[in-house]
Amino acid sequence: MNLQEIIDDFRTILRGNIGILFVTWILLGFGGNIVHRFDGIYFSALGASATILGLMGALTFGMMALLQIPGGYLADIFGRKRVIVTFTFVMALSMLIFAFAPSWQYIVIGLIISNVTLLYQPALFSILMDSLPENQRAEGFAITNISMIPGIFGPIIGGVLIATYGVIGGMRLGYLILFFLAMSAALLRMRLKETLHIKRTKSKTGFFESFKILKNLKRESFYLLFVNVIISGASGLIGYFIVKYSVGYTSAFMFGLAMAIMTFVMVMVSIPVAKIADTYGKERFFVAGIFLYAAATGIFIVPTVTTLFLYSVLSGLGMAILQPSNSGLIADYVGKENRGRYMGVYLFLSYISAMFGSIAGGFIYSENSILLFLISASVYFVAAIIAFRTIHRNSTNSNIWLEK
Repeated sequence: MNLQEIIDDFRTILRGNIGILFVTWILLGFGGNIVHRFDGIYFSALGASATILGLMGALTFGMMALLQIPGGYLADIFGRKRVIVTFTFVMALSMLIFAFAPSWQYIVIGLIISNVTLLYQPALFSILMDSLPENQRAEGFAITNISMIPGIFGPIIGGVLIATYGVIGGMRLGYLILFFLAMSAALLRMRLKETLHIKRTKSKTGFFESFKILKNLKRESFYLLFVNVIISGASGLIGYFIVKYSVGYTSAFMFGLAMAIMTFVMVMVSIPVAKIADTYGKERFFVAGIFLYAAATGIFIVPTVTTLFLYSVLSGLGMAILQPSNSGLIADYVGKENRGRYMGVYLFLSYISAMFGSIAGGFIYSENSILLFLISASVYFVAAIIAFRTIHRNSTNSNIWLEK
């Protein structure tokens, strides 16, 4: 893969809608990384205990789950653009609640409002899939990850803000920065072009039809969904507790630096790996990425700066391999006219899994923090084994599309 090929691929993919989304992801990724990596210690500083943190995570995932089905329905019925633009503006405004919250109870209000705006997620995934060239899907998802490069500096800036102004003062300033960046992203998204011809219908049963898509999934498509639900549960277990555990033996700045390295590794590795995955099969890369997540989470329990940075590298590699392959497989398996509803069901089940994981994580962390990360690593490992025995084993079968 020479430089000219890379440039040509960039020109092909980063045009039109994807180009606009790319710029907005730069803004949101940078702003989000300033604060979201440190939410666990911010909410704790506002009075939330470990158990409450777990319940707050559960609230987040639970709301996100409940909103995916209507979000997917809206994406397919009312169009991608209208849903994305409207809720991006609301999301931006909700950041002001986090910036000025006097206690963790106000954070709960902010979580409720900001999570309602995630109604746009199925529409966002759908417009991205609609706009990618069919033969460059995994590579296309990887190239969009380049938008995360500016976000590499977000956790470092967040760590500096906390070191300078304290956890509460630094995070308030960080959320104000995110507010202005999110408003800019919402204005830019008004330039998106709709990708779906909207058919008006008098039917009111569309919402309840979403789960019927599952009946038409072939074996590999079903197991892809099943494995992703397990992965979400493993991730939900440790959510807010990664930063909380880390700052117990190191500084917020060092944690931010480790998260920056994670993002850098993911972006640098994802493009060449995704291009290979498009050529030689996304399934094997999907499995390898889960194994890396399992290894990273297991290593994380050792409370040293060295293992923190090793965790960041392994997690970055896992994301670089897993995410583009997973998104590419979904785009391969699901037809355009069904993607909004499919993504709604997919995200609904994933967030439900993460919700229960977060509830369990809060209680387990209160009793034994090391046990929590060992359980999460074990769940990742189980997911990898299932994926290897189902999706990877049948990767030579090309007839794995969602039946229409």
